[in-house]
Amino acid sequence: RVPAQVAGMTAGPPDPTVAGEKPPPPPTAAIPLRPPPPAPRFEHRRTQTEVLRAKRFERSDIKPTEWGKCGYSERLDVLNRPIQYDSQTIPIPRISRGSATPEWFRENVTMSNRPVIVEGACAHWPAMTRWAIDKLDERFRHVNFKVGEDDKGKKIKMKFKYFVDYMKHQTDDNPLYLFETEMDDNASIKTLTEDFDVPDFFPDDWLNLMNRDARPPHRWWCIGPKRSGTTVHTDPLGTSAWNAVTHGCKHWVLFEPETSKRIVKGKWVKEKSEDDEAIHYFDFLLPRIKKAHPEVRVYQGLQKPGDVIFVPGSWWHGVLNTEDCVAVTQNYCGPDNFEVVWKAIRRDREKIAYLWLRNMRKFAPKLYERALEMNRRDGFRMRHERKKGERLPDASSSSSDSSDSSSDMVVDLSGVHGLEAVVPAEILHGAGKRPRRVASPMAAQADVSMAEVAVPRKQQRLRLSRSRSCSRRSGRTGEEQR
Repeated sequence: RVPAQVAGMTAGPPDPTVAGEKPPPPPTAAIPLRPPPPAPRFEHRRTQTEVLRAKRFERSDIKPTEWGKCGYSERLDVLNRPIQYDSQTIPIPRISRGSATPEWFRENVTMSNRPVIVEGACAHWPAMTRWAIDKLDERFRHVNFKVGEDDKGKKIKMKFKYFVDYMKHQTDDNPLYLFETEMDDNASIKTLTEDFDVPDFFPDDWLNLMNRDARPPHRWWCIGPKRSGTTVHTDPLGTSAWNAVTHGCKHWVLFEPETSKRIVKGKWVKEKSEDDEAIHYFDFLLPRIKKAHPEVRVYQGLQKPGDVIFVPGSWWHGVLNTEDCVAVTQNYCGPDNFEVVWKAIRRDREKIAYLWLRNMRKFAPKLYERALEMNRRDGFRMRHERKKGERLPDASSSSSDSSDSSSDMVVDLSGVHGLEAVVPAEILHGAGKRPRRVASPMAAQADVSMAEVAVPRKQQRLRLSRSRSCSRRSGRTGEEQR
């Protein structure tokens, strides 16, 4: 049976602003500023310098001393405020790990495009103990992690010991957020991948048909100090996501895909003197949105240690960390969202779409035919099917700004997760390579002959030149030498 909360989720009434009706005016009273709390005293001598450097690059629009101007570190009511559920504010459906199978979850949750919190889904992970802050500090105290981006998109990094010191003593309204994207590629932190597994509710990840260099960022390991968070957004390229919390607590808000961007962002209810970071959104912007649009469904819930939340593609969502929080999240493409993801990638990431389609043809022919059928159905022509210089009318500037390379071709899929449903087993387990046989002496001699044939042409010319030179010096012909 589908839980009543899951089954009852439907699209809300039409957006009155889309229909041309004038929305109610937003409240005019701005949130009063409080005296900023005293500057924190850190344990490490260099922490202050590192934090000031990161803040200057992360937010060039304000001074580092203004990060705590609203005094939210002294307003515990914002983090501890209970969620008042009613006809408009709906609890995010919850199920226990033991009450659902992966098959049930796929049929009733992911294929239905509905958010759900699965209690205890990651409670068995080693990360539940290994990712305690003190243990992480022992493992990575001298390793640099990403804590932000500057105005040009360049990563801002900080040593873990300084970030932990900052997190324990910070009084910022919207603190720095450790959001690491190189967990799989950075040898210094790759051991984090040994502390968890992809939940069995999410067995598919068809974007793994791309090699690691071509695939867009899709997995993040994050530590959010209390009061940090993310403003309301949708995940890139139509992908869906799962998020697992091992320590701390997250307050989630979600809106259905049909809800307009203007409403969910709440820019129109914000005063000029107010900020719109996650803490401000949950404190006063969200209540104003609810009051101005009582017809909009708002889904809210708390995610605690051991819980995994499923966020369907195209759903608006935002997060506020009510405690110091450690989590891992991953975006994926599977049977529940392939059509949406393929349409987004072929339009906005043309080179990646070409590489993905090429590897579909080699390793997943049925998925390849499905993508081609979608292109024919929609009358869509990919970059290699259009004239030189011809671009899509609605493509982004990054769609086709570089050439293809044969090095982007996946050559080994052995051990890759999430492709069992579309790639034949013999390719996944053997990477498409024939097993090597023990050769007889005659076969070994034949292999040597074939290796000689396979010598690159440049080397063959060099060998022939040397042979002729030796022949002239010895006075014998090439035939006599042979």
